[in-house]
Amino acid sequence: MAGWDSADLYDRFLLYLGRGNGGVMDADELWTSARSYRALADAQEVVYSDVAPICPQAFVQAPVQLVTTDGGVTYTYPGSAYPIAHTEVYAQETGGRQLYATSYGTWGGDFVIEGATIRTPGNRVRTYSSGPYARYAALPSRISSTVEPTLQPEPARELILFRALADAADVSAGMMDNSPWISRYVEARKRWITVWQTQYRHQGTPSRGVASSPWWLGLDALNGSGT
Repeated sequence: MAGWDSADLYDRFLLYLGRGNGGVMDADELWTSARSYRALADAQEVVYSDVAPICPQAFVQAPVQLVTTDGGVTYTYPGSAYPIAHTEVYAQETGGRQLYATSYGTWGGDFVIEGATIRTPGNRVRTYSSGPYARYAALPSRISSTVEPTLQPEPARELILFRALADAADVSAGMMDNSPWISRYVEARKRWITVWQTQYRHQGTPSRGVASSPWWLGLDALNGSGT
């Protein structure tokens, strides 16, 4: 068992709840192995959705090619992934021209945002010789006994633990006070957000999505059929 992997988080979770034998036993009637891992998986999703919009660059993955099933009217993310922060769309894997969002009836931009799908304005067909590609932050696979947490750096996974413990206290029908775990989560969140925001110089601005108006408004028209 390595530090801060799924088994270690599970062990700490039961230990801090005062269940089992330091997290070794699975015989607890309430916090079985399945329920404990579900609590950790839920907590990891909360952590990602909580902090990724604030410091998105720390959660953006390598470029992936978007997929079309209708000849180029719409493109979706592989595996039905849903971007949660800082999505960049490019015409090619190498970058090339960046594509910009617009409104449906305007041919001044490249695509319309529809959650996990982008659509060509006006339902026109737009094809790409190699693309489009996107960089974005997405929710990770759910933690289990065989699926490891993905939050980096590894010590930041204390956020997952504290969030899971706070939720577990609520589930325990008033037998536990969740305020200590909420406090520890809030304090740890402040520390790690500072780390992520200052990882690279000039990185520490929030996602553009928190601007007072949609960030794509007012961009010059970029005509063409892709590349």
